[in-house]
Amino acid sequence: MNSPAILPPSGVSQLVPLSAIPTDEASQARVKIRPAVVRAYTKAMKQQVREGGLRFPPVVLFSDGQRHWLADGFHRVLAAREAGLNEFPAEVRPGNERDALLYCVSANTGHGLPRSNADKRKAASLLLADPEWSKWNDHEIARHCGVSCRFVGKVRQGASVNGSQIGPRKVKRGDTVYEMQPRTSSGQESAPEHCVETHITPAPACDGLGLPLPPDAVAAFACAGDFATAQTLLAQLAALVDRLAQGAGGAAYRQHLLSRAGDGRVTFYSPELNFFGQKLAAAAPHCGRCPRCLAMHAGRIQPACKMCGGRGWLSKAEFDTCTQQDRQQLERLRTE
Repeated sequence: MNSPAILPPSGVSQLVPLSAIPTDEASQARVKIRPAVVRAYTKAMKQQVREGGLRFPPVVLFSDGQRHWLADGFHRVLAAREAGLNEFPAEVRPGNERDALLYCVSANTGHGLPRSNADKRKAASLLLADPEWSKWNDHEIARHCGVSCRFVGKVRQGASVNGSQIGPRKVKRGDTVYEMQPRTSSGQESAPEHCVETHITPAPACDGLGLPLPPDAVAAFACAGDFATAQTLLAQLAALVDRLAQGAGGAAYRQHLLSRAGDGRVTFYSPELNFFGQKLAAAAPHCGRCPRCLAMHAGRIQPACKMCGGRGWLSKAEFDTCTQQDRQQLERLRTE
């Protein structure tokens, strides 16, 4: 049996003890775990370890600094335990159980083990059963679940077959979110006076260090998911570039690429694409507080601060330049 296809990981991964990775059914978006897949993954992992190193992509975890929630990689974690491993690479993102569940419903839409129709239905049903997410319109739920609007509409209709009235839905227009009453049984939308404009307040979250975000940084970190999505798409594009160059028709394209050897094969890559990926990773919001503003100005953001540029938070590249004293200043927040 061939080893499962391995995609390049997005973001930076770290080794996490398997004992710290829960596999609760409540955060599983699939209908069931497939034992045959776990067995195949277990066999591949044992073989890779014998060959010198594990090559499976990292799982995705969300963490509040105290505990982890598994968002993507249930089959890999179960297989790793069967293979006798003690730890597994993971991309750890700031967030809580709801963040993990929301990510989970969109996992494997374009890679990994393909989802069955039952898996897609469960993903949509999880959002429709939630008091907050069920208010999203069909387009937004479909976007998160990787399905069509028509599919979500059918699942929603099936959930309301008992005759209960469907509540108002969230509709986004630009940067504003409206709460709009859906169509009535007669097919007419409710009167305009029932359409109430509202702004959704982001839920409390943590930064890349696991520290709670201050109010001034919440808006900036709301785009952290877009950075992660861009990195995922970039990794997929890099894999596609290599595949095109390796193909029979890629001779002309290979002239514009560089190559490197590793794991017994030659990989082709675009230096411009690599440079873009490095800049993207370096610019992503990472630390919710500026240690210089914290130490020198009692936490008040200073427009002239040379470290944060007056934003009050740091990107990954800016955080990497922090001194040990700066990092100790941030670590004190954990005990306060």
